[in-house]
Amino acid sequence: MNTPPLIRNISILGQFHHGKTLFVDTLVMATQTVEWDPSKELRYTDTRKDEQERELSIKSTPVSLVLENIRGKSYLLNVLDCPGHVNFCDEATAAIRAADGVVIVVDAAEGVMLSTERLIKHTLDSNLPICLLINKMDRLILELKLPPQDAFYKLLNTLEEVNNIIAAHSIQKKTAQNVQRLSPELGNVCFASGQHGWSFTLESFADLYCTRHPDAVFEPADLAKRLWGEWYYNEDTHAISKKKTANATRTFVQYVLEPL
Repeated sequence: MNTPPLIRNISILGQFHHGKTLFVDTLVMATQTVEWDPSKELRYTDTRKDEQERELSIKSTPVSLVLENIRGKSYLLNVLDCPGHVNFCDEATAAIRAADGVVIVVDAAEGVMLSTERLIKHTLDSNLPICLLINKMDRLILELKLPPQDAFYKLLNTLEEVNNIIAAHSIQKKTAQNVQRLSPELGNVCFASGQHGWSFTLESFADLYCTRHPDAVFEPADLAKRLWGEWYYNEDTHAISKKKTANATRTFVQYVLEPL
């Protein structure tokens, strides 16, 4: 508390039932020494009895957590879990005013909804940085049963839709020269499954991959740069390049989606 540069005030916003509260549970779980069962929904920030009975958030609930980044540096995060229901949109609007940055949560299966678009515009009006969290990744596999390649295009479409909203609203505000772009390679897009208790960015995934595969020829930072976009893994040469061949697979599909 005595070091303001290490404090972050973050609002978690998104459409109703896109998994905001369950994602906050995974953050709380990361601070505990005893492992939780991710299949059981604790709903840590639904403290009111009516919230627990209705299984929806009614009031914005703050929770303070000390978490490390992948370099081992600790930050105090004051996280505001905001309601997603349109009837309680005033809670989300007030939370934006108190935040240093906003995490927009989007269901990987449902994509961007009308409420998501409204929240993005409110965030841009407050000139706050946005981090996109694509949640419920497990639904692409277990419910939609998409092949890894199709799941990649589904994620890409969601990301492009959010960027289009940001660009269009920035043009209306006449701030097109300062348009924020969301991309996994920039570190402002996170993939998660609150139901199964995991989340990652490209950088954290690459760090985990290189830790578990010490014989990997890439450094984590170099691998992270090659996990998104027009990068392909060639099964014949076992090399990663931008050259697309018949036996080449996108690196995000090869390293991330296929193992999932």
